[in-house]
Amino acid sequence: MHSPGCAVDRSRRRALRRSLTDAQRAELGAFEREYFDGPTGYGGYYYDGRHAPAVGEMIARYGLTERSAVLDVGCAKGFMLTEFVRLGVANVAGCDVSAYALEQAHPEIRDRLRRMSADDLAYPADSFDLVYSVDVVHNLAPEACDRAIREIMRVSRGSCFVQVASFETAEQERALREWGVTVRTFRSKEKWRTAFDRLNYSGEYSFKTF
Repeated sequence: MHSPGCAVDRSRRRALRRSLTDAQRAELGAFEREYFDGPTGYGGYYYDGRHAPAVGEMIARYGLTERSAVLDVGCAKGFMLTEFVRLGVANVAGCDVSAYALEQAHPEIRDRLRRMSADDLAYPADSFDLVYSVDVVHNLAPEACDRAIREIMRVSRGSCFVQVASFETAEQERALREWGVTVRTFRSKEKWRTAFDRLNYSGEYSFKTF
């Protein structure tokens, strides 16, 4: 759901990913300008309204109303939260580790975003009716990734949703390791399910494969 519009076509981006130096990988892992808007990252992460249908489905699925509170963990430039506001769920908040993304966030919700890591959320317990995180927690090392999932549960008083990168086949794993240069927790779908059970995660989740 956080897939951005990209100025650089997919085939060119894949070729760039294959040839990244260690220094370029480290730069992408800082989640600043190069990650979002540079040629080795997304090539341009901009608002185009594409998240509106998915957000509408989330509002219906989780029974959200104008009184509901929503948190996006790893919100980037806040494009999904913008759609929540436009669809009538205005009590939203977001957090991200990227100072650049927050500075470049959509002006409608920029003042609702804070800089923090997913594994250390500075919100009280039971603060939100929906807490979601899309393509984020796998960018943390395994122990921190697990802490992030616990934090997501802690600050939710209702629903949780997490999307993580994963694989079932050797080809999918190879593609993930090629594309997911910022991923630090590599788990098969089976291992993710085991982790969710171990953490007593009761929310919903989905897998992103490459």
